[in-house]
Amino acid sequence: MKSIFLLVIIAAAIFFFIVAHRIFSTRRVVMVSGSRQARLQQMLMNQKEEGERKRFSVKELARRLGKSAYSTFYGKSRADLIKNILLPPGLTMIVAVLNHLYLSLPAHWVMVVTLSCFYLGYAKILVTKRKKLFLIEFGEALITFNGAISSGRTFLQAMADFSVMRKSMLAEEFGVISRRLNMGESPDRVFTDSWSRYPYREYYFFIVAVLLNINSGGRLKEVLAKLQKTIASNIAMESKMLSMTSEMRMAAKITGAIPFVFLLLLKFISPENFNFIFETESGHMLIYYLLGSELAGIVVLKFLMRNI
Repeated sequence: MKSIFLLVIIAAAIFFFIVAHRIFSTRRVVMVSGSRQARLQQMLMNQKEEGERKRFSVKELARRLGKSAYSTFYGKSRADLIKNILLPPGLTMIVAVLNHLYLSLPAHWVMVVTLSCFYLGYAKILVTKRKKLFLIEFGEALITFNGAISSGRTFLQAMADFSVMRKSMLAEEFGVISRRLNMGESPDRVFTDSWSRYPYREYYFFIVAVLLNINSGGRLKEVLAKLQKTIASNIAMESKMLSMTSEMRMAAKITGAIPFVFLLLLKFISPENFNFIFETESGHMLIYYLLGSELAGIVVLKFLMRNI
């Protein structure tokens, strides 16, 4: 019963971390300077229509928690959602069985730590994979929009054509946008709803360009062409940065994994010392020091690589 309670607590903490991370990332996207900041935030967040911000409450937190978890683990269907939610607990059970057979570590701590690592790691993998797929599809969409606008079609017709030609989640999103706009809904509300599903910086600039073109006019074709070139250059630059820092990141991962690998080997090399670490107060102090050192190292590396 104690293990189940701890698993529930750690799952809630994981989902809360995901919500906080997404909110922080969204706020960083909308941080622009000058008078344009107030104007664009007003257009995207619908300050006039929504009124005052909702006060913090447990109900609102639970709603955001569920929405963030759903958007993170949902794929193309509900089957993907079920698979993404059940995969980390399944891997945790495998680790628990291996621990019971070979290591005999405290079961509840093993399950809590492994479940946390699997959920956080898998969520990060899903978010990264989804963003890469979005950038590829979004670049193709911008090329399609420019071609359609050059041939004399309107922007709404270009979005509708892209939704018909392509079979992807982004194409479906553009199809929904075109239908809602054709039905007379407010562009601010339509694009704000869309941005909540794709909270990426590139998509934010796209929405800003479209809304400014709708409200005050402009050369949408040139803006979309520049945005497409910017996205392509950013992808190339990101790939270059990852390749340049790959050796350093791999060295950091290996260095961080050495204490844990040595701790596992200690179970077979020297069982007496292994039992001393996990069964005595002095050994527990060593474990706390190990975890604290690892956490401090991760924080320092994140701080040093925050702009990379």
